[in-house]
Amino acid sequence: MLVRGLERSPEFEVRNENDDDAFERFLLRPDAVVRALVEKSGHRYVLFKPLCDSHRIGAILDDLGTPSPGRAIWAYRDVRGRVRSAVQKFGSANLDALRRIAAGEGDRMWQAGGLGPDRLELIRGFDLDTMSPESAAALFWFLRNSLYFDLGLDTRTDVALASYGATVAGPEQAMRALCRVLDFPYQPSLIAHIDARSSRPAAPLELDPRVAELCDELEARLDTAYEHRSG
Repeated sequence: MLVRGLERSPEFEVRNENDDDAFERFLLRPDAVVRALVEKSGHRYVLFKPLCDSHRIGAILDDLGTPSPGRAIWAYRDVRGRVRSAVQKFGSANLDALRRIAAGEGDRMWQAGGLGPDRLELIRGFDLDTMSPESAAALFWFLRNSLYFDLGLDTRTDVALASYGATVAGPEQAMRALCRVLDFPYQPSLIAHIDARSSRPAAPLELDPRVAELCDELEARLDTAYEHRSG
């Protein structure tokens, strides 16, 4: 949703995760390749969408070596909305990944990228043989979004926090906050595709109680951080 607005601006060149020049199997190509794409672009901004490389944000920002410093956007969605979408699109993929990580295969998986020993131990503490795909998708949401704090991204001024819910509820305010971090002038065209509406109460979703507690606490923490950073 955010990318759709930015890619309509002539100042932006957008490279999504299905762009073969920038990505291979949805993973960013080596830094030298990414840097070359930035350097040869005639646009003011080159925007990559590296969902599978989110644990590498700090290293990318610090070590890419582009002529001008980069910025990152950490976008998050409410956990229950994300769970419904993930299970509908990918079925048990998150559960399958967690089982492989628990079995010690995480070194070869982007899904385990950035996870410290405590997070790995957390995964092994659940009965993944009986866990539902919904609870696994929620636990995966928790693990990946915890990286925002675990990696200290919340302390970086070059990392913007974007909330899907806040953007839907108040597109202009959310986009103006994002534009401030990007050092880009706000334009109404950036949100022309968003139908502003209030968040609707989500239908009940049965989750493992321990997973639900972890996710609710993290979601509240993210919301607080978003309010603080966008205010």
